[in-house]
Amino acid sequence: MKNQTLSHSRMAGYASAEVGITAVETMAQIYLLDFYVSTVGLKPSLFGLAMLITILWDAISDPIMGYISDRTGFVNGRRRPYILVGGFLLGLGATFLFTPPELETQGLKFLYLVIVYFFTNTFMTMIAVPHISLGGEMSFTPGERNQIFGWRLFFANLGLLSGLLLPAIWVAYGKNGFSSRSYSSATIWVLLCFVSYLSYFFTKGRDFPYQRTVTHKISIAENIRSFFRSAVFILKNRYFLPLLLAFIVATAARTLNSSLGLLYYKERLLLEDSQVVIRILLPFVFFLTISIPLWVYLAKKFGKKRPAFWGSFFLGILTIVLYPILPQGSYEAPLIAAFFGGLFAGSILLFDSLVADVVDYDELLTGEKREGAYFGFWKMATKVIRALGFAFLGFLLEAIGYQAGAQTQNAELGWRITVLFGPVVGGLFVLASLIFTKMGLTSEVHAKIQELLSRKKNIQKRRSSGVPAG
Repeated sequence: MKNQTLSHSRMAGYASAEVGITAVETMAQIYLLDFYVSTVGLKPSLFGLAMLITILWDAISDPIMGYISDRTGFVNGRRRPYILVGGFLLGLGATFLFTPPELETQGLKFLYLVIVYFFTNTFMTMIAVPHISLGGEMSFTPGERNQIFGWRLFFANLGLLSGLLLPAIWVAYGKNGFSSRSYSSATIWVLLCFVSYLSYFFTKGRDFPYQRTVTHKISIAENIRSFFRSAVFILKNRYFLPLLLAFIVATAARTLNSSLGLLYYKERLLLEDSQVVIRILLPFVFFLTISIPLWVYLAKKFGKKRPAFWGSFFLGILTIVLYPILPQGSYEAPLIAAFFGGLFAGSILLFDSLVADVVDYDELLTGEKREGAYFGFWKMATKVIRALGFAFLGFLLEAIGYQAGAQTQNAELGWRITVLFGPVVGGLFVLASLIFTKMGLTSEVHAKIQELLSRKKNIQKRRSSGVPAG
């Protein structure tokens, strides 16, 4: 049943949950630092420490959630129940995150952020890991997998727009900086409840319960040992490790890019926040969205590896060259950077699709389907980098002269931020593309893996039905 052709409506229905997931991630990545440092008044160093604590927990919980969802025996599937419940809880956590009470001391502000973001990240893991894992196992066909992850990126871009624009929309309705974030997170909560149900509904029949191979009940100690054995095997996968390392470096670049974006446009280019969102960030998301069919086509024509490499490489070169030379006060020049940046950034969908291909190799070796474990480690590694990036950035901003809550900043701050936002971020993208060249899973190799896997499954099917294998 899983090998039947998927309709676009089913792919879109599955992927729709990404709207809410990415909207929460976008608000956290774009607005959380500025909100807690400028509006709530938390010191940047304490903000960075809070991010380190909470995102490290979030990273650790990802492979655990993947392992759990791989072995869940609910009648309605291994992944789908977590998507439904996780959507509601994630929206609740995000609402509390952007609606803190009046807190007088730095200690209380820090503690509130740590506790609420801890739970928000836990709920994010509950929905995000099973959701991306389900996308990897819905189809056995590489072309369909590219389309599935293309749909995921499309809806992720809609979520990116929601996270970017909702605060500006609420400001237009007369809400201040604090209440606009609060109303935006509450709106996203409603959205999450709707799209998580859509994803749950449209994936009916595509998510099957875990079939236990042993009859006795497995103890907690046995589960823990099994989890660590699985982790060691995954990290020894010859195709997964270079792919993971490349994506980790690219994630470090994206973390710095998204966190510094508003500060760069405000302090270096002297542009207004609201105008930046409408005239630069919104077009970037638009260009990113319309690039998706291009990358799906290029992957179909040339395989996934070459387009993924050139997309990351050119994104890095663009970032290194353009951002230090953009003129102050201009919205037109950054728009050019947004066009090419959005075009090259669309190649990211191929990295997620490649993880699903790597799982085929694992299944050929082990006979197990472990999408949850692989995507759990995929998310864990990138979140560790995000946590370290946020922590490093908080201390770095203080070191280069950023003053929390100040109306005016040091005159040299703009250029210092530019160095980070341009050459440093761009250099990381280039490095990621070079690491990626060490990943040997070409389209030809993957086709051979799938051929062998199909043969193995046919032999097992014949044996189970009593038909001789030869």
